[in-house]
Amino acid sequence: MRRPNAIELFQAGMLVLLLASAIQGVMTLSSAMTMKSRASSTLEELRTFELGFKAANAIVEEREPFEAALSQNTVNDPVWLDQLARWRSRTDLALDHFERRAKDTGIASAMNFNFLRAQLKTERARGDALLVMPLTQRSVGLRMSVVRGMISASETIVPMLSIVSRRIEVADPNIGGKIAMVRLLASLNDSAVRLPSEVLPFIAAGTLLPSDAQMQALRIIQRIYALWDVGGAQIVPAPDSDELIKAGEALRAAYFGKALPYISRQIERAASGYSRTLPPAQQIYDIYEPATKLIAGMRDLYLERMTSDAKAFSSQATMRMTVSLLLTALILTLLPILAWNTFRQVLRPLLAFRQEILSISERRITDSPVYTGSVPQVSSLFRALETLKERERERIVLDAERAALSERLRLLSVTDELTGLLNRRGFDAARDSGPPRSLAQTSDVALLALDIDHFKRVNDTYGHKAGDLVLQAISRVLDTEVGLNGIVARYGGEEFVVLLWNGELVETQMLTERLRARIERTAVPIGEGHGPLRVTASFGVAFAAREGVDWTALHEYADEALYAAKAAGRNRVRITNRIVSKWSDSAKAARRKVEPSSIVNRS
Repeated sequence: MRRPNAIELFQAGMLVLLLASAIQGVMTLSSAMTMKSRASSTLEELRTFELGFKAANAIVEEREPFEAALSQNTVNDPVWLDQLARWRSRTDLALDHFERRAKDTGIASAMNFNFLRAQLKTERARGDALLVMPLTQRSVGLRMSVVRGMISASETIVPMLSIVSRRIEVADPNIGGKIAMVRLLASLNDSAVRLPSEVLPFIAAGTLLPSDAQMQALRIIQRIYALWDVGGAQIVPAPDSDELIKAGEALRAAYFGKALPYISRQIERAASGYSRTLPPAQQIYDIYEPATKLIAGMRDLYLERMTSDAKAFSSQATMRMTVSLLLTALILTLLPILAWNTFRQVLRPLLAFRQEILSISERRITDSPVYTGSVPQVSSLFRALETLKERERERIVLDAERAALSERLRLLSVTDELTGLLNRRGFDAARDSGPPRSLAQTSDVALLALDIDHFKRVNDTYGHKAGDLVLQAISRVLDTEVGLNGIVARYGGEEFVVLLWNGELVETQMLTERLRARIERTAVPIGEGHGPLRVTASFGVAFAAREGVDWTALHEYADEALYAAKAAGRNRVRITNRIVSKWSDSAKAARRKVEPSSIVNRS
């Protein structure tokens, strides 16, 4: 069989290339059309999400005039009644728009709008019944019950937004993170708005803040900080987002820098019985409320930016589809014309590059052959090939450096920068990975929750630098004493947790008391002009059988014991009777699971 010459091979190759170009053009056009379809679908789902989001916000914002009315004498007052009617009409209209959109898109059957409307109707009726009563007859308990009922109604719409969010993620998985950020900001705003609702009625009434209201307020504050810790660093999507950057800086300064610490101090004073020295409830609200508007503004700005990006993406998809069509036609037209000239001027020299290209793709960098021809373009290509090799050499070095940097960033993400201990994320990951092999046979675990006593007083008296030195000293004590027997983490602020894989009761008590004593004896140098600083810590201990442990419950029990230690006067260790009883029952249950199999093995 005759071996084909180079021209025949080139001609056959050009025919194949022409066919491949046509197929590639069709595939590119199909991809662009798919991109356009996805962009349109995403935009439609975003419109549904916007309507649902507005409805959810309207329900939350309806509480503001309602709560204000509860603290005023609204009997036969048409101004308040008219204002409430307008806000309720606004909420109902937003719900109508959302429901119609849900029906149009076929998702209304998965959403219980009837229940939501019935819940709103019930809570509004309860509120109206309270508003027609004289102000002196509106007890704090009744007002809190109605307010919490309205809060419950605002939580009913959250699963509906989750349904729409999942549809958006199906339409465009890349936008899932942005949707999650919008919902995080909405949750942050809802918690910020809810906080004064839980405490100001008691302050306005001049009564001591009940423990349940105090705990609820503390949970809300912790949730606010937790949401901000998760989303604060991700709020600005691009360096050129000046508006978002400014809004984020204003939010940090006004809300987290001033308003939240201010209302937190008033809550602490109200819970401690200093109600007579507290500012009026309305004054507290007037100082706190404007800062919450910044959260809502950031939320709306982020949603607006996300929608704007989706519209831009849709326009880009349309342009890409048009350009793909034009380029495909152009390629199929020009390719045969350029083929002959390409063969004579370029093809033969390019065949010599085959091994060079393969070596670059496999990252085997060799010396380039010297081009001796007279075609400037080919000569330039040889020079470009040498540049490409140089760049590849640099890229190899950069990849190695990038891998090292990635590992360092991973370590930083799970480590507390100040103390060098694990942070909450690192603690959870280490906890879930299980104990070392040497401790794998232990059956019980113990969780120690500790809190530095009066740490705020240290910061207020000696400054935050002294507080940082105290935190570092306590961290060294914990890390030294616990060693490889458990996990030590800074859980937030002045709070630390220690997970002991060997949760034997007596040993755990001895270790915990040793930690408490060492902390009490530790003298922390804080600089010239001050003597060494000594602090104490309160400890709460909880136990669980490691088999099937419920970590959330274990943390709650440890926190419960910690609160008991604080209530008993601080600088002590507490294990409540309920914790011991619960641990004992779970340990017995775990042993009952093991014993039958042990009997079988002996037989």
